[in-house]
Formats: sequence, C-alpha cells, structure tokens
Amino acid sequence: MKDSFVIVVSGIMGSGKTTLINALHEKLPSKIISFDDYSIDALPSAPPIDTPVKDAVNQYDISALIADLKKFYNQIPFILIDFPFGYENGILAPYIDRVVYIKTPLDICLARQIIRDYQNKTTEEIMEWLKTYITFARPIFLDHENFISNSADLIIDGTLPLADKVNLSLNLIKKKNP
Repeated sequence: MKDSFVIVVSGIMGSGKTTLINALHEKLPSKIISFDDYSIDALPSAPPIDTPVKDAVNQYDISALIADLKKFYNQIPFILIDFPFGYENGILAPYIDRVVYIKTPLDICLARQIIRDYQNKTTEEIMEWLKTYITFARPIFLDHENFISNSADLIIDGTLPLADKVNLSLNLIKKKNP
C-alpha cells in the first residue's frame, strides 16, 4: 500500500471537529486520531494558555500522537486527525495531505461546550466559565480561527447540516486524491 492519505479537521472547541471526523470515518476506510485523546494541553510542556496561537502551536508535545500516526501510516488508506492546529504545527505538517477547517460561530461553539462539559456543574461554575470566556477565551478563539484557517484547504461553515459538511470534505479528498 502507498502512503496513507492524512486529513486533519481543525477548528476551535465546540466547532464540530469530532462529529465531522466520526461521519467521515463511516464513509472512508480510516483510522481516527484525536488530539483530545492525548491530553496534550494538560502536559507540563504545554505553553501557557495566554500564549498567542502562532507562538503556541509548535510548543505542544505531540510525540505520542505522531507515534500513533506512524504506527498506522501505510497500513490504512485514510488517517483522520482531529487536531486544532491544521498545517501550522511543523511536526505534523509534513504528514498532512488536506486540512478542513470548521468555522462555526463562537456563540454556537460556546453553547455546545456548555451542553457537553457543564451538564453536571453548578450555576456558579457555569457563570465563572462564561466570565472567563468573555474576558479571556473568546479573544484566544478569534486569534486561533484567524491564524489556523488561513492555511486550510477547505473552510466549512459550521452551521451547515452534517451531510453537507461530509460531502464538501469528501469532494475535497476526491479532487486532490483521484
């Protein structure tokens, strides 16, 4: 088998990366590798949260993710990676064939995150996160979106139905991988 075709789906927290990756996995002979499975942002080597994205993107230790990528590379036709930084991470970039960026309005991302992560939290915890979001996280997400989406092969409107997002992604893959 020749090289695996590596597709990275990027976006901010709550943009729909995992949902799109899982839907693509149903359509392609593939392996999923997810940034979230490695707790990379919790490692001692992770940059401080307020580090500008352009500076932080290459400071994360993604060696475990890369080791898994290499384990499956040339073994599976498609490798789907849920990874927020697209082409901008210098270690992963040489393996990537295409990057899809999901651009979802920040209010939708915030609502999804609260629904997903705060179901069992107190009102005070939710309110504290919302204050943090407004003053701190939102500017980071805007910075991320502007920096990472600039190099993507395809930017998908995160409000589109999932079937449309899948079709757009598959069309990009077909166009570039006959």
